[in-house]
Amino acid sequence: MGMWQIGVDTGGTFTDVVAIDHEGRRKAGKVPSTPPHFEEGIIEGISKLGLAPDEVSVIFHGSTVTTNAALTKSGALTALITTKGFRDVLEIRRAHREDLYDILWDPPAPLVPRFNRLEADERTNYAGEVLKGVDDAEIRELAQVLKKRGVEAVAICFLHSYANPSNELRAKQIIQEELPSVFVSASAEILPQPPEFERTSTVVANAYLGPVLANYVRKLDKGLKNVGFSCDVLLMHSAGGVMTLESSALLPVRTAGSGPAAGVMGAAAIGTAAGRSNLISMDMGGTSCDVSVIVEGTPHLSRQHQLEWGLPIMFPSIDFAAIGAGGGSIAWIDAAGYPKSGPESAGARPGPACYGEGGIEPTTTDANLYLGRLSEENFLGGDLSVDRSLSEAAIRGRLADPLGLSLEEAAAGVVRIANANMASAVRLVTIQKGFDPREFSLVAFGGAGPLHAVEVAKELGIPEVIIPPQPGLTSALGLLFVDLMHDLCQSLVLNADESRFSEAEKIFAGFEDELSKRLQNEGADPSDIQLTRLVDMRYAGQLHTITVPIGPAPFDASVVPVATKSFHKAHEREYRYSRAEWPVEISVLRVEARAATPKPLLKLNVSASPQEKVEREVYFEDEGWVSTSIIKREGLGVGDVVVGPAIVEEFDSTTLIPSGFVAEVDLMSNLLISAERADA
Repeated sequence: MGMWQIGVDTGGTFTDVVAIDHEGRRKAGKVPSTPPHFEEGIIEGISKLGLAPDEVSVIFHGSTVTTNAALTKSGALTALITTKGFRDVLEIRRAHREDLYDILWDPPAPLVPRFNRLEADERTNYAGEVLKGVDDAEIRELAQVLKKRGVEAVAICFLHSYANPSNELRAKQIIQEELPSVFVSASAEILPQPPEFERTSTVVANAYLGPVLANYVRKLDKGLKNVGFSCDVLLMHSAGGVMTLESSALLPVRTAGSGPAAGVMGAAAIGTAAGRSNLISMDMGGTSCDVSVIVEGTPHLSRQHQLEWGLPIMFPSIDFAAIGAGGGSIAWIDAAGYPKSGPESAGARPGPACYGEGGIEPTTTDANLYLGRLSEENFLGGDLSVDRSLSEAAIRGRLADPLGLSLEEAAAGVVRIANANMASAVRLVTIQKGFDPREFSLVAFGGAGPLHAVEVAKELGIPEVIIPPQPGLTSALGLLFVDLMHDLCQSLVLNADESRFSEAEKIFAGFEDELSKRLQNEGADPSDIQLTRLVDMRYAGQLHTITVPIGPAPFDASVVPVATKSFHKAHEREYRYSRAEWPVEISVLRVEARAATPKPLLKLNVSASPQEKVEREVYFEDEGWVSTSIIKREGLGVGDVVVGPAIVEEFDSTTLIPSGFVAEVDLMSNLLISAERADA
């Protein structure tokens, strides 16, 4: 068995690789991503570590492959078979708008066009009574139609199949008989719960992404084996856990939106090691910025996430807000003459103008380079050559001259807009969820996060910023701190009436047995498996729910009052009110299962290397050009203090410490940055 564990995070711009062994030794690498053949960048990054295949015990992988396929509409040619009369549920959606006041706005196209949404004349009512069974001949006829169209995947979603799946499962059986090479996904098997649109959206996305993920996994597995790696590969999913390649083949939609989850898990591990349990994670890379909140060491979860407007996925996900604010975000002027930043990104190709790869649009990276915040000589440790004059030309031609601004004003404005966008995203996951950002520490990472973190924290009143070592690789590091995780759910409406409590206990027990077997098949020791029962609760008559844990005891009359009390408390925190006199009901039963994976050791840094005094002119909006200390991160040891204005450089990121702030190196080599005290 190998001694090293590898985490690989594939982003839109870079692929990050981190390896840690049982003694805490660390190797890291960063290579450009290689779209559309992302597996090539992964293999290149792993090869850069210089590890023999037999030294590696497991590879944890976080990927944006399924997310990108959904957003760029490059998934499989998919069909939907649904109940007669419900063909347009996928397109009607929730009948609200992304931008209320934009009369020219058009919603994104559904993953399945209308001509590939077919109807079956069947019906099950809300109580699970089959009013009209499946006509086998009709389903076979539909299958032949889809065969002629060359469909690669089929989603099946019948009305109320969560209450009785018999019609849906029969239709799936027939489709598989008629189209054996097609990926088929039935809603009753992956998401047996209402509401109708969200269930339809989820099963359609699962089918749409199935062939994409299967093809990617096949090429990745082949590529790794070709260079000698035969160890287990575990894929990150959106709830902050990992699953085997075999499990991902059944639920490919679980990997969509999983990219930010790895970074949040890394932030949680870093915060725990630093003695902080309430954290805001800010992951700013080349393409986007993802922010999330961690409460008492646990990432805040949502029961639904949106890959884009009108494309909800009804699976647990780490609750995060993602915006188009990365180093490669393009700065532009809108039709009204106002400067904007993002969401369009220059990506890895051609990249920011300073890369010299043909990019002509100014980006956030170009603004930071012109302002002296990034080094022309030490960009990515000197591995990537950049040209400040190209940044200057892009800013001048596209922003400064059209707006009548100086180069400094235009570049500083780009940074200020990016910071304001990120501060707004932080408010979404804190203030709008009932959390006060002033009670949290901000963990900033990604290649660009540390460059903007202090200014974002200052705007929000966040008292402390934590910058981990090798911040550009934190998402890859976070992959090494996740567990095997699976969950199951079932719709069942319960209130104070005890007549269905035994039915609920039977469902819970069945879920626990199935999840335990699944984890054991994936190599988990039975003694390491943790099972958690949860219920979705709501005030009677409401649609939206809140999930609360209920403990492992058998489900009986004593469980409901305790769960109700937890529900009122959670409702008060999130919505700022609760009503103890209102009746409460349970709508969905859940079981989550977790099996711990071996965790690496985060090793202490107790020594520093000599620093030579270097300064550079850096532009600050309130101060102008200021002579600023430039410090090498590897030269800092435990207890060292850095007083702003200063810039701390390392091979994968740059940290900006403005005037009035001070950073101290803690026992885990983190930079802890806070406002400088007058009595210091």
